[in-house]
Amino acid sequence: MLKYDMGESTLYIIGNGFDLAHGMATRYGDFNRWLIKNERYDVIQELQSAYPAKMGNDFLLWSDFEAALGQYDIEKVINWSWEDLLLTEVSIGGQRFDNPQFFLETQLNEIINSAFSAWAREIILASHSKFFLPIDALYLSFNYTDTIEKLYGIPENQVLHIHGRASKGDKLIVGHNRMIDPCDYCDDRIYLRENNERMQRLCNMNDLCKPFDEIIERNDDFFRRMNAVQDVYVLGHSCGEIDYPYFRKVKYSVAGHAQWHFNPYSGEDVRRIEKLKKEISIH
Repeated sequence: MLKYDMGESTLYIIGNGFDLAHGMATRYGDFNRWLIKNERYDVIQELQSAYPAKMGNDFLLWSDFEAALGQYDIEKVINWSWEDLLLTEVSIGGQRFDNPQFFLETQLNEIINSAFSAWAREIILASHSKFFLPIDALYLSFNYTDTIEKLYGIPENQVLHIHGRASKGDKLIVGHNRMIDPCDYCDDRIYLRENNERMQRLCNMNDLCKPFDEIIERNDDFFRRMNAVQDVYVLGHSCGEIDYPYFRKVKYSVAGHAQWHFNPYSGEDVRRIEKLKKEISIH
């Protein structure tokens, strides 16, 4: 068991690696398997069509979902046709599903939010704890699950689920940081109605951008409670660039001399941590 100092002078930043360490099925690949189990082939096909980025031989969606969301195919999104909307076959992992006869939606933001939330609500919690976590420390969780509260008995007022908590029916935040100007894709050669439809689709994609400022402002009271924090422990968070705004807010909320402690899982984690340290100037 890991043991750290107790008290509200300590802040824990919890990422998905924390749930994974407990054996929970919270990988993006698990989301893909959930979609297959629930026969949501339409969602899989549509996502893989709009977000074609790959990691090796598989779609980036199923290893780094949020990174993939920021790499959508603009031309594909703005040029949906009625032929595209009727799905007659799907290929998933080399297996073909013929004639499903699904009608696809063009509002990918609503599809993602709906399917992702449904999956998150069904994630099964681990049955046993692995670490020692003080009940009077502060917890900034990037996870949608109740692992902190249910498995460790941490009071709810000590935990901030920055992207929402599935069991509470919160609107879960999943998204990217690629904001574009729809007007850049206005085409004078086509009808006004079609242009409006193209721009609306891009506006929908912009809705998947994480509203960092809004989220931080909404939770300002919690960040203010960090002013006495002397130690920040980052557990299971990949420290990716998309979450820099939150880390920067924490840096300016905790004591100026606060020490940061990381538990990297891989060499890639070490690289990301070093980049984060330089980006927000932490010790």
